[in-house]
Amino acid sequence: MKKTFRILIIIISIQLFFSCDVDENILTYDSEIVSIGYGTSFGECIGYCNRNLEIIGTDIKFKASGQTVTGKLPDIVITDEISIEDWEKLVNTFDIFIFRNMEEVIGCPDCADGGAEWIEIKTDEISHKIVFEYNNEPEEFKNYIEKLRELLEQFEGKLK
Repeated sequence: MKKTFRILIIIISIQLFFSCDVDENILTYDSEIVSIGYGTSFGECIGYCNRNLEIIGTDIKFKASGQTVTGKLPDIVITDEISIEDWEKLVNTFDIFIFRNMEEVIGCPDCADGGAEWIEIKTDEISHKIVFEYNNEPEEFKNYIEKLRELLEQFEGKLK
């Protein structure tokens, strides 16, 4: 009886192992970051209140969009470049495994018009985005978000 029970358990275990679906959102240690997105937004705001960065390799695209009381403002798009060293620093100092396991919404972004920030990382395998309260980034990425804020501020300086 015990032997039959053990064989049955082994057969069921083997069937379960081979019938599992492959999770398409699994990262491997070979995953490579291909783009970094970052931005801020304020829902109840007049002016250019939505600002985004998209960084792909050494190329950066800044986009500001917004509205007036009478309608939409024209988008402002500025492109620039960073050094390969700066790109590698951004990629190599980011812990994609911690990031991937974070909730997509943290806190209450843009509640009571407090604003929101977001970061999106795309690898050759997955894409993951988190949104959090403005100036209340996850502690694990505090230094990283500060670097992205500095880049965003450089472009905001070009708007004036």
